[in-house]
Amino acid sequence: MWSAVKTTSASGRIASSSAAISPKRVATSDRGPSRATSSGKPGSCGTPTPPTSSAIDPETKMLGVVGRAIAVLCAALGFAACASAPVTAPSASARGTIVLSLAYASVSATQAGAWVAKEQGIFERNGLDVKLESIAGGSSPTAALLSDQVQALQISVEAMSAGVEGGDIVYVAAPVSSPLFWFVALPTVNGPADLKGKKIGATAIGSATYFADVLALQKLGLDPDKDVTLTSVNNVPAILAAMQSGQVAAGALSMPTYSQAKKLGLKTLVNVADLGFKYPSSWLAVRKSFIERDREAVTRLVRSITEAIAYELAHPTETQAIIGKYAQITDQALLKESYDTLVPYLNKTPTPAIEQAAAGLKLVVMTNPKAKDADPARFVDTSFVDELARSGFIDKLYKP
Repeated sequence: MWSAVKTTSASGRIASSSAAISPKRVATSDRGPSRATSSGKPGSCGTPTPPTSSAIDPETKMLGVVGRAIAVLCAALGFAACASAPVTAPSASARGTIVLSLAYASVSATQAGAWVAKEQGIFERNGLDVKLESIAGGSSPTAALLSDQVQALQISVEAMSAGVEGGDIVYVAAPVSSPLFWFVALPTVNGPADLKGKKIGATAIGSATYFADVLALQKLGLDPDKDVTLTSVNNVPAILAAMQSGQVAAGALSMPTYSQAKKLGLKTLVNVADLGFKYPSSWLAVRKSFIERDREAVTRLVRSITEAIAYELAHPTETQAIIGKYAQITDQALLKESYDTLVPYLNKTPTPAIEQAAAGLKLVVMTNPKAKDADPARFVDTSFVDELARSGFIDKLYKP
Protein backbone atom coordinates (compact mmCIF):
# COMPACT_ATOMS: atom_id res chain seq x y z
CA MET A 1 0.00 0.00 0.00
CA TRP A 2 2.87 2.30 0.81
CA SER A 3 6.20 2.33 -1.03
CA ALA A 4 9.56 2.34 0.67
CA VAL A 5 11.98 5.04 -0.45
CA LYS A 6 15.71 4.67 -0.75
CA THR A 7 17.79 6.75 1.66
CA THR A 8 21.48 7.40 2.10
CA SER A 9 23.29 5.99 5.11
CA ALA A 10 25.32 8.18 7.45
CA SER A 11 28.53 7.16 9.21
CA GLY A 12 27.59 3.50 8.99
CA ARG A 13 25.06 3.88 11.79
CA ILE A 14 22.11 2.93 9.64
CA ALA A 15 21.95 0.62 6.61
CA SER A 16 19.64 0.92 3.60
CA SER A 17 16.97 -1.65 2.89
CA SER A 18 17.47 -3.58 -0.32
CA ALA A 19 13.78 -3.31 -1.13
CA ALA A 20 13.73 0.49 -1.32
CA ILE A 21 12.80 2.50 -4.39
CA SER A 22 13.67 6.04 -5.48
CA PRO A 23 12.14 8.94 -3.51
CA LYS A 24 9.44 11.14 -4.94
CA ARG A 25 10.56 14.66 -5.70
CA VAL A 26 8.81 17.30 -3.66
CA ALA A 27 7.06 19.87 -5.80
CA THR A 28 7.99 23.49 -5.29
CA SER A 29 4.95 25.44 -4.18
CA ASP A 30 3.77 28.78 -5.44
CA ARG A 31 4.69 31.75 -3.33
CA GLY A 32 2.05 33.75 -1.59
CA PRO A 33 1.78 37.49 -2.12
CA SER A 34 4.48 39.46 -0.39
CA ARG A 35 3.77 41.58 2.64
CA ALA A 36 2.12 44.84 1.77
CA THR A 37 4.04 47.93 2.74
CA SER A 38 3.19 51.61 2.96
CA SER A 39 4.48 53.98 0.33
CA GLY A 40 3.08 57.08 2.00
CA LYS A 41 5.30 59.73 3.54
CA PRO A 42 4.52 62.24 6.26
CA GLY A 43 2.78 65.24 4.73
CA SER A 44 2.64 63.59 1.29
CA CYS A 45 -0.80 64.97 0.58
CA GLY A 46 -0.68 67.93 2.98
CA THR A 47 0.12 71.59 2.50
CA PRO A 48 3.71 72.35 1.41
CA THR A 49 5.68 74.50 3.81
CA PRO A 50 6.35 77.93 2.22
CA PRO A 51 9.94 79.14 1.98
CA THR A 52 11.22 81.44 4.69
CA SER A 53 12.38 84.03 2.19
CA SER A 54 10.14 87.08 1.88
CA ALA A 55 10.49 86.86 -1.89
CA ILE A 56 8.35 84.01 -3.23
CA ASP A 57 8.58 83.33 -6.96
CA PRO A 58 5.32 82.77 -8.87
CA GLU A 59 5.93 79.01 -9.40
CA THR A 60 6.42 78.36 -5.69
CA LYS A 61 3.41 80.49 -4.89
CA MET A 62 1.33 78.43 -7.29
CA LEU A 63 2.52 75.19 -5.63
CA GLY A 64 1.37 76.53 -2.30
CA VAL A 65 -2.05 77.30 -3.70
CA VAL A 66 -2.33 73.82 -5.22
CA GLY A 67 -1.19 72.22 -1.98
CA ARG A 68 -3.83 74.05 0.04
CA ALA A 69 -6.47 73.08 -2.50
CA ILE A 70 -5.52 69.40 -2.15
CA ALA A 71 -5.78 69.62 1.63
CA VAL A 72 -9.25 71.13 1.39
CA LEU A 73 -10.32 68.39 -1.04
CA CYS A 74 -9.05 65.67 1.31
CA ALA A 75 -11.07 67.13 4.18
CA ALA A 76 -14.17 67.31 2.02
CA LEU A 77 -13.84 63.62 1.20
CA GLY A 78 -13.49 62.66 4.85
CA PHE A 79 -9.73 62.07 4.67
CA ALA A 80 -8.48 65.17 6.44
CA ALA A 81 -5.96 63.06 8.34
CA CYS A 82 -3.95 62.57 5.18
CA ALA A 83 -2.90 66.22 5.35
CA SER A 84 -0.84 65.66 8.47
CA ALA A 85 -0.20 61.89 8.96
CA PRO A 86 1.63 59.19 6.96
CA VAL A 87 -0.31 56.61 4.98
CA THR A 88 -0.57 53.40 7.03
CA ALA A 89 0.04 49.88 5.69
CA PRO A 90 -3.03 47.76 4.88
CA SER A 91 -4.32 45.54 7.66
CA ALA A 92 -3.58 41.78 7.68
CA SER A 93 -7.08 41.02 6.43
CA ALA A 94 -6.50 43.31 3.46
CA ARG A 95 -3.69 41.05 2.24
CA GLY A 96 -6.06 38.38 1.09
CA THR A 97 -5.12 34.72 0.79
CA ILE A 98 -1.54 33.61 1.45
CA VAL A 99 -0.33 30.58 -0.50
CA LEU A 100 2.18 28.16 1.06
CA SER A 101 3.18 24.49 1.28
CA LEU A 102 3.24 22.47 4.49
CA ALA A 103 4.91 19.04 4.64
CA TYR A 104 4.38 16.24 7.12
CA ALA A 105 7.14 13.71 7.76
CA SER A 106 5.13 10.59 8.53
CA VAL A 107 1.78 8.92 7.92
CA SER A 108 0.82 9.01 11.57
CA ALA A 109 -2.19 10.13 13.58
CA THR A 110 0.08 12.68 15.27
CA GLN A 111 0.11 14.57 11.96
CA ALA A 112 -3.67 14.90 11.93
CA GLY A 113 -3.66 18.60 12.86
CA ALA A 114 -2.54 19.62 9.38
CA TRP A 115 -4.88 17.12 7.74
CA VAL A 116 -7.88 18.37 9.74
CA ALA A 117 -7.05 22.02 9.07
CA LYS A 118 -7.01 21.24 5.35
CA GLU A 119 -10.11 19.06 5.15
CA GLN A 120 -12.29 21.19 7.43
CA GLY A 121 -11.44 24.48 5.73
CA ILE A 122 -9.63 25.88 8.77
CA PHE A 123 -6.68 27.03 6.71
CA GLU A 124 -9.03 28.74 4.29
CA ARG A 125 -10.95 30.51 7.06
CA ASN A 126 -7.66 31.87 8.34
CA GLY A 127 -6.69 33.27 4.96
CA LEU A 128 -4.40 30.47 3.81
CA ASP A 129 -4.23 28.34 0.68
CA VAL A 130 -2.14 25.42 1.92
CA LYS A 131 -0.75 22.62 -0.22
CA LEU A 132 0.03 19.55 1.88
CA GLU A 133 3.12 17.50 0.98
CA SER A 134 4.04 14.05 2.31
CA ILE A 135 7.81 13.76 2.68
CA ALA A 136 8.90 10.60 4.46
CA GLY A 137 11.58 10.80 7.13
CA GLY A 138 14.01 8.92 4.92
CA SER A 139 13.69 11.53 2.17
CA SER A 140 15.20 14.48 4.06
CA PRO A 141 12.13 16.61 4.86
CA THR A 142 14.32 19.28 6.50
CA ALA A 143 16.19 19.68 3.20
CA ALA A 144 12.89 20.54 1.52
CA LEU A 145 12.26 23.18 4.17
CA LEU A 146 15.74 24.69 3.99
CA SER A 147 15.57 24.87 0.20
CA ASP A 148 12.18 26.63 0.38
CA GLN A 149 10.42 23.81 -1.48
CA VAL A 150 7.99 23.95 1.45
CA GLN A 151 7.46 26.78 3.92
CA ALA A 152 6.44 24.73 6.96
CA LEU A 153 7.02 21.23 8.26
CA GLN A 154 5.47 19.00 10.92
CA ILE A 155 8.38 16.96 12.23
CA SER A 156 10.23 15.62 15.25
CA VAL A 157 13.84 16.22 16.37
CA GLU A 158 15.15 16.21 12.79
CA ALA A 159 14.63 19.97 12.78
CA MET A 160 17.23 20.35 15.53
CA SER A 161 19.57 17.95 13.77
CA ALA A 162 19.51 20.31 10.79
CA GLY A 163 19.74 23.29 13.10
CA VAL A 164 23.01 22.28 14.72
CA GLU A 165 24.44 22.05 11.21
CA GLY A 166 23.56 25.67 10.55
CA GLY A 167 19.96 25.48 9.37
CA ASP A 168 17.75 28.35 10.57
CA ILE A 169 14.83 26.12 11.58
CA VAL A 170 12.66 26.95 14.58
CA TYR A 171 9.59 25.30 16.13
CA VAL A 172 6.55 27.56 16.39
CA ALA A 173 3.87 25.14 17.69
CA ALA A 174 3.81 21.80 19.50
CA PRO A 175 0.64 19.76 18.84
CA VAL A 176 2.11 16.54 20.30
CA SER A 177 5.09 16.31 22.67
CA SER A 178 5.13 12.60 23.48
CA PRO A 179 6.69 9.89 21.29
CA LEU A 180 3.59 7.92 20.31
CA PHE A 181 5.48 4.82 19.19
CA TRP A 182 5.28 1.16 20.06
CA PHE A 183 8.33 -1.06 19.63
CA VAL A 184 6.98 -4.14 17.90
CA ALA A 185 8.67 -7.44 17.02
CA LEU A 186 7.95 -10.55 14.98
CA PRO A 187 6.00 -13.34 16.73
CA THR A 188 9.19 -15.44 16.84
CA VAL A 189 10.86 -12.90 19.16
CA ASN A 190 10.30 -14.03 22.73
CA GLY A 191 12.55 -11.53 24.47
CA PRO A 192 15.47 -9.08 24.15
CA ALA A 193 17.99 -11.86 23.61
CA ASP A 194 16.23 -12.88 20.40
CA LEU A 195 16.91 -9.44 18.93
CA LYS A 196 20.69 -9.62 19.23
CA GLY A 197 22.34 -9.60 15.83
CA LYS A 198 19.07 -8.72 14.13
CA LYS A 199 18.06 -5.77 11.94
CA ILE A 200 15.75 -3.14 13.43
CA GLY A 201 13.62 -0.92 11.18
CA ALA A 202 13.79 2.89 11.27
CA THR A 203 12.86 5.57 8.77
CA ALA A 204 16.30 7.23 8.79
CA ILE A 205 19.20 8.00 11.07
CA GLY A 206 18.20 10.79 13.45
CA SER A 207 14.48 10.40 12.71
CA ALA A 208 11.68 10.05 15.25
CA THR A 209 11.47 6.30 14.66
CA TYR A 210 15.23 5.96 15.00
CA PHE A 211 15.20 7.52 18.46
CA ALA A 212 12.09 5.55 19.44
CA ASP A 213 14.01 2.41 18.51
CA VAL A 214 16.98 3.57 20.57
CA LEU A 215 14.86 4.34 23.65
CA ALA A 216 13.06 1.00 23.38
CA LEU A 217 16.27 -0.99 22.92
CA GLN A 218 17.84 0.71 25.92
CA LYS A 219 14.73 -0.08 27.96
CA LEU A 220 15.19 -3.74 26.96
CA GLY A 221 18.81 -3.65 28.10
CA LEU A 222 20.29 -3.75 24.59
CA ASP A 223 23.01 -1.56 23.11
CA PRO A 224 21.69 0.00 19.88
CA ASP A 225 25.24 0.38 18.53
CA LYS A 226 26.53 -3.11 19.32
CA ASP A 227 23.66 -5.54 19.68
CA VAL A 228 21.56 -4.71 16.60
CA THR A 229 21.73 -3.06 13.18
CA LEU A 230 19.37 -0.16 12.54
CA THR A 231 18.09 -0.37 8.98
CA SER A 232 16.42 2.38 6.96
CA VAL A 233 13.09 1.59 5.30
CA ASN A 234 11.92 5.17 4.74
CA ASN A 235 8.49 5.43 6.39
CA VAL A 236 6.43 3.86 9.17
CA PRO A 237 4.15 1.69 6.99
CA ALA A 238 7.29 0.46 5.22
CA ILE A 239 8.72 -0.69 8.56
CA LEU A 240 5.69 -2.95 9.02
CA ALA A 241 6.05 -4.21 5.44
CA ALA A 242 9.73 -4.95 6.07
CA MET A 243 8.80 -6.98 9.15
CA GLN A 244 6.22 -8.94 7.20
CA SER A 245 8.79 -9.77 4.52
CA GLY A 246 11.40 -10.74 7.12
CA GLN A 247 13.84 -7.92 6.29
CA VAL A 248 13.76 -6.64 9.87
CA ALA A 249 12.88 -8.30 13.16
CA ALA A 250 11.43 -5.31 14.96
CA GLY A 251 10.82 -1.57 14.76
CA ALA A 252 8.96 1.40 16.23
CA LEU A 253 5.49 1.97 14.78
CA SER A 254 2.99 4.79 15.21
CA MET A 255 -0.78 4.86 14.83
CA PRO A 256 -2.57 3.70 12.76
CA THR A 257 0.17 1.34 11.51
CA TYR A 258 0.62 -0.03 15.04
CA SER A 259 -3.03 -1.09 15.12
CA GLN A 260 -2.48 -3.00 11.89
CA ALA A 261 0.58 -4.70 13.36
CA LYS A 262 -1.36 -5.93 16.37
CA LYS A 263 -4.07 -7.28 14.11
CA LEU A 264 -1.38 -9.21 12.24
CA GLY A 265 -0.19 -10.82 15.48
CA LEU A 266 3.09 -8.94 16.01
CA LYS A 267 4.36 -8.56 19.58
CA THR A 268 4.51 -5.26 21.47
CA LEU A 269 7.74 -5.14 23.50
CA VAL A 270 7.79 -1.48 24.61
CA ASN A 271 5.26 1.36 24.69
CA VAL A 272 7.68 4.25 24.11
CA ALA A 273 5.15 6.87 25.22
CA ASP A 274 4.97 5.20 28.64
CA LEU A 275 8.67 5.92 29.21
CA GLY A 276 7.63 9.50 30.05
CA PHE A 277 10.17 11.11 27.75
CA LYS A 278 8.76 14.35 26.28
CA TYR A 279 10.42 16.05 23.34
CA PRO A 280 9.45 17.42 19.90
CA SER A 281 7.34 14.56 18.61
CA SER A 282 5.12 16.22 16.02
CA TRP A 283 5.92 19.93 16.10
CA LEU A 284 5.39 22.65 13.53
CA ALA A 285 8.66 24.09 12.21
CA VAL A 286 9.52 26.95 9.85
CA ARG A 287 12.65 28.85 8.90
CA LYS A 288 13.55 31.95 10.88
CA SER A 289 14.09 33.73 7.60
CA PHE A 290 10.49 32.92 6.63
CA ILE A 291 9.24 34.48 9.85
CA GLU A 292 11.23 37.62 9.09
CA ARG A 293 9.95 37.65 5.53
CA ASP A 294 6.29 36.88 6.27
CA ARG A 295 5.36 36.81 9.93
CA GLU A 296 1.68 37.13 9.08
CA ALA A 297 1.77 33.81 7.18
CA VAL A 298 3.23 32.03 10.22
CA THR A 299 0.69 33.71 12.52
CA ARG A 300 -2.16 32.39 10.40
CA LEU A 301 -0.58 28.95 10.21
CA VAL A 302 -0.13 28.57 13.97
CA ARG A 303 -3.67 29.85 14.55
CA SER A 304 -4.99 27.24 12.10
CA ILE A 305 -3.13 24.33 13.71
CA THR A 306 -4.27 25.43 17.17
CA GLU A 307 -7.86 25.56 15.94
CA ALA A 308 -7.47 22.14 14.33
CA ILE A 309 -6.43 20.62 17.66
CA ALA A 310 -9.68 21.87 19.19
CA TYR A 311 -11.59 20.36 16.28
CA GLU A 312 -9.87 16.99 16.74
CA LEU A 313 -10.90 16.90 20.38
CA ALA A 314 -14.51 17.88 19.69
CA HIS A 315 -15.20 15.80 16.57
CA PRO A 316 -13.97 12.20 16.92
CA THR A 317 -15.96 10.70 14.05
CA GLU A 318 -14.91 13.33 11.52
CA THR A 319 -11.29 13.23 12.68
CA GLN A 320 -11.15 9.45 12.36
CA ALA A 321 -12.43 9.71 8.79
CA ILE A 322 -9.73 12.26 7.96
CA ILE A 323 -7.00 10.06 9.46
CA GLY A 324 -8.35 7.18 7.39
CA LYS A 325 -8.20 9.25 4.20
CA TYR A 326 -4.54 10.22 4.61
CA ALA A 327 -3.42 6.86 6.03
CA GLN A 328 -5.45 4.99 3.39
CA ILE A 329 -7.23 2.88 5.99
CA THR A 330 -10.94 2.04 6.04
CA ASP A 331 -11.06 -0.28 9.06
CA GLN A 332 -13.20 1.70 11.53
CA ALA A 333 -11.93 -0.21 14.55
CA LEU A 334 -8.32 0.64 13.67
CA LEU A 335 -9.20 4.30 13.12
CA LYS A 336 -11.05 4.54 16.43
CA GLU A 337 -8.10 3.01 18.27
CA SER A 338 -5.75 5.47 16.55
CA TYR A 339 -7.91 8.41 17.56
CA ASP A 340 -8.44 7.23 21.14
CA THR A 341 -4.69 6.78 21.54
CA LEU A 342 -3.90 10.23 20.15
CA VAL A 343 -6.39 12.39 22.06
CA PRO A 344 -4.80 12.26 25.55
CA TYR A 345 -1.53 13.57 24.13
CA LEU A 346 -2.86 16.58 22.19
CA ASN A 347 -1.71 19.95 23.56
CA LYS A 348 -4.60 22.42 23.72
CA THR A 349 -2.09 25.22 24.13
CA PRO A 350 0.66 24.01 21.78
CA THR A 351 3.60 25.97 23.15
CA PRO A 352 6.96 24.57 21.98
CA ALA A 353 8.57 24.27 25.39
CA ILE A 354 12.30 24.94 25.75
CA GLU A 355 12.76 22.11 28.25
CA GLN A 356 11.28 19.63 25.78
CA ALA A 357 13.55 20.95 23.05
CA ALA A 358 16.44 20.40 25.48
CA ALA A 359 15.33 16.79 25.96
CA GLY A 360 15.28 16.39 22.20
CA LEU A 361 18.84 17.67 21.93
CA LYS A 362 19.94 14.86 24.25
CA LEU A 363 18.73 12.46 21.59
CA VAL A 364 20.26 14.41 18.71
CA VAL A 365 23.68 14.30 20.38
CA MET A 366 23.65 10.51 19.90
CA THR A 367 24.09 11.07 16.16
CA ASN A 368 25.66 14.53 16.15
CA PRO A 369 28.13 15.62 18.86
CA LYS A 370 27.59 19.27 17.88
CA ALA A 371 24.24 19.14 19.66
CA LYS A 372 25.95 18.79 23.03
CA ASP A 373 26.64 22.51 23.41
CA ALA A 374 23.60 23.78 21.50
CA ASP A 375 21.21 26.18 23.23
CA PRO A 376 17.67 24.73 23.08
CA ALA A 377 16.20 28.26 23.14
CA ARG A 378 17.47 28.89 19.63
CA PHE A 379 15.18 26.20 18.28
CA VAL A 380 11.85 27.50 19.62
CA ASP A 381 9.74 30.60 19.07
CA THR A 382 6.85 30.69 21.51
CA SER A 383 5.63 34.14 20.50
CA PHE A 384 2.89 32.91 18.15
CA VAL A 385 1.18 30.59 20.66
CA ASP A 386 1.80 33.08 23.48
CA GLU A 387 -0.10 35.75 21.53
CA LEU A 388 -3.02 33.37 20.88
CA ALA A 389 -3.18 32.60 24.60
CA ARG A 390 -3.00 36.28 25.65
CA SER A 391 -5.71 37.28 23.20
CA GLY A 392 -8.14 34.71 24.61
CA PHE A 393 -8.30 32.88 21.26
CA ILE A 394 -7.46 29.47 22.75
CA ASP A 395 -9.89 29.82 25.67
CA LYS A 396 -12.69 30.65 23.23
CA LEU A 397 -12.02 27.45 21.30
CA TYR A 398 -13.00 25.37 24.30
CA LYS A 399 -15.96 27.39 25.59
CA PRO A 400 -19.35 25.68 25.06
